[in-house]
Amino acid sequence: MKIKFWGVRGSIGSPIRPESVKHKIEKILSLASPTDIQNEQSIHSFLNSLSFSSSSTYGGNTTCVEIRDKEGNLIIIDGGTGLRELGNQIMASEFGKGTGHAYWILTHTHWDHIQGIPFFVPLFLPGNHFEFISCMNDAEKRLEHQFVFTHFPVSFDHYAANKTFQYIEEGETISLGPHIQAFSKAVRHPGGSFSYRFMEEGKAIIFASDAEFNLEEMENIDTYIDYFRDADVLVFDTQYTFEESLQKIDWGHSSASIATDIALRAKVKKLVMFHHDPSYDDEKLDLVYLRALKYKEMFDPHGKLEIIMAYEGLEIEV
Repeated sequence: MKIKFWGVRGSIGSPIRPESVKHKIEKILSLASPTDIQNEQSIHSFLNSLSFSSSSTYGGNTTCVEIRDKEGNLIIIDGGTGLRELGNQIMASEFGKGTGHAYWILTHTHWDHIQGIPFFVPLFLPGNHFEFISCMNDAEKRLEHQFVFTHFPVSFDHYAANKTFQYIEEGETISLGPHIQAFSKAVRHPGGSFSYRFMEEGKAIIFASDAEFNLEEMENIDTYIDYFRDADVLVFDTQYTFEESLQKIDWGHSSASIATDIALRAKVKKLVMFHHDPSYDDEKLDLVYLRALKYKEMFDPHGKLEIIMAYEGLEIEV
């Protein structure tokens, strides 16, 4: 399986501000020496030597992720503002010809997970087929409500692609094409949300965004540990610092330290920190990431758990 991230922010989109762009440029220039900018190769090497926040950005689009099986069949997870870029990209494939097919997993329907759907161009083309799958028995009505005229000038019915909706029970295993199977597990979040475990040929990717795990729940977490166990990739909600999570009980999100504890106990191979707080700039996210690495080293210095920070364009293959 391959997983690619198109939107990694939570709650609301947070595009990089003009002053932040200027700050990045000033920092890069202050670090550069004459030999760093002699030619294209030296510039490239110099930029690669900088911290992620100095030379790039984690991105400001809200939740959207794609998974591909070994034949390239597409699974879309949620539809935040990152969905727009995914739609533009796949228009160069069969979706631009009206012959595309994709499974579309909905974890829940808070705004930051559906904001991009009205701007997803492949939905306009007749012949494309999108199979919406969720543990919400009224998912179609929820999306139709998003498109009422007072909210958006085009109705959901106006999108000419074939749209089908399948309700599944929590824990029910379903086939997403010929190779991937998946099942869900409810997670704590205001209004409800569901995580999903995707499996292909003994490999597992778990998407567990918008999930609150706090100290109280950590005392009775065995069923979740079994669910997360031995995942090759665990995409996990780490919107808050640990201190913030103590102040925001029942807000529906977790911290990097809790995510790390869970990943270690479940023997996860790769933990992907996800659903970044919209108030965090790139430098703050760098610090959050470094703090997570230090926390892991404190409790499991010789372990094999790899921790990475999600950013737009990140691709992982398992």
